[in-house]
Amino acid sequence: MTTAEFNAFRGRLIREYAAERVSTGDWAPEQAEDRAARLTDDRLPEGRSTPGMLLLSAEAPDGEPVGTVWVALDQPLRGGAWIFDIQIDPKHRGKGYGRALLQAAEQESARQGATAIGLNVFGANAVARHLYESSGYQVTATQMRKELGEPG
Repeated sequence: MTTAEFNAFRGRLIREYAAERVSTGDWAPEQAEDRAARLTDDRLPEGRSTPGMLLLSAEAPDGEPVGTVWVALDQPLRGGAWIFDIQIDPKHRGKGYGRALLQAAEQESARQGATAIGLNVFGANAVARHLYESSGYQVTATQMRKELGEPG
């Protein structure tokens, strides 16, 4: 991942992560982007050169960028490598790039010593869940939430 690709990746990651956390009710909208930026910068203090992190970009055969993946290589509490983010540009989805990028992340993680790899996927993301399940990932935890009405 080049510096320019990293900067675009970081900006997108912060915006999308903040929006996801707001949509699940975890964070208030007015604080979400600041919290997402802090978390991202805490995990990537040296940007694309942060030790123990794998940041890959994918390109179409014509060289057009199609996606990115971010993997933490040593996450003992998570049981090995951990995919923090994988993203395929919407206009390139459904063409096999997501599966290829996922496989590249798995192969490079294994090459660097990881013996397992995990990830989190939001429950409403059925397309991503299908990709992971069809790639051999198994559900290891489920979080659930119910909105309660105002106290009466």
